[in-house]
Amino acid sequence: MTNTDVDASGAEPRVDGPPRPAAFSRSAETAGWVASRYEDVQLVLADDHFEVPVPDDVGASGAVGTISWLRSSVSRFVNGAEHDRRRARLLEQLQQLDPDELRTAAAQRCHEALNGANRPGDRVEAMVLLARQVPMATMASRLGIADPEGAAMAVIATAAGYFPGSSPAAQKAADTATAHLIGMFGSADLTVVVARIALMVQACDGTAGLIGGALNALQDGPDAAADWSTDALLAEVVRHSSPTRVIRRVARGPIDVGGCQVSAGDAVTCDIGTANRDPAVFGRPARFEPGRPSPKPNLSFGYGLRPCPGSAQALALAAGVVDTIRQRCTFLRGAPISYEPAPALRIPQRLDVVLG
Repeated sequence: MTNTDVDASGAEPRVDGPPRPAAFSRSAETAGWVASRYEDVQLVLADDHFEVPVPDDVGASGAVGTISWLRSSVSRFVNGAEHDRRRARLLEQLQQLDPDELRTAAAQRCHEALNGANRPGDRVEAMVLLARQVPMATMASRLGIADPEGAAMAVIATAAGYFPGSSPAAQKAADTATAHLIGMFGSADLTVVVARIALMVQACDGTAGLIGGALNALQDGPDAAADWSTDALLAEVVRHSSPTRVIRRVARGPIDVGGCQVSAGDAVTCDIGTANRDPAVFGRPARFEPGRPSPKPNLSFGYGLRPCPGSAQALALAAGVVDTIRQRCTFLRGAPISYEPAPALRIPQRLDVVLG
């Protein structure tokens, strides 16, 4: 985000407006399909002709506690009735995480992190210390882990190797961290442990991206940014600068999408970042405008058959951290922001604030 992305003037856009995203089409690079328009992404995510891609190691034998075993055990990487069964178990565990309580607890833990590691005037590296560790430690504590800070570090390592394509070093570290997390839950039923670990791991990067996006907007926003409510700020980060850049699906049977014949086995990439700026749905889509009316939901938390079950919890955790940073810290205006080299995610790699 740059200063030109943030609008405080209320000026009307050009009459013709920005062009619409490209229609559903083949990717020249991958030969798979790409859905960029809002209605095309909705269709793909809501139609049971499309399923999640299943990693090669899912279903293979693997020792309990490895990252391969975890991928084979969670709801994220399976389809059909087995997905529904595992998702129901995950939802049961999610009921323990009241969003209002999470927000309060995350704010308190963020205060403690700032008090323990820094003095007034110090620069604080917010992404590692606050954006990742605080939300994960908050979740771990609410899920009954006696050492939430240690659990947070293990969750961060597990998340780094959770998705296929991560480096061998990240996979090895994730094996160790996953086994450590299982041990932290003691004698709890293993299926319950899997659901709890999945809740934390799947929230880790997305919540960090929400926090980083909000801090970036505050750092480089107009003077009016001080008046933005944290809730409105995060809602616009989710739309304008979604931590989730793409969602992938595979066609399980032939289907027509926008006049294109998709065959069984074809891969489809849903371009969430582009769909969330579709001018047919969102007025002045490139402008960052907290509090903007939203006639339709953005697609960052998914849609249709498999929406993110923990969106309220992720927003609450992010809000608790952002609330505290806004109270305690000042921003380094104009400081450059780099992003992690993850094609499916948008997460600041480093972002410093100054403790007041």
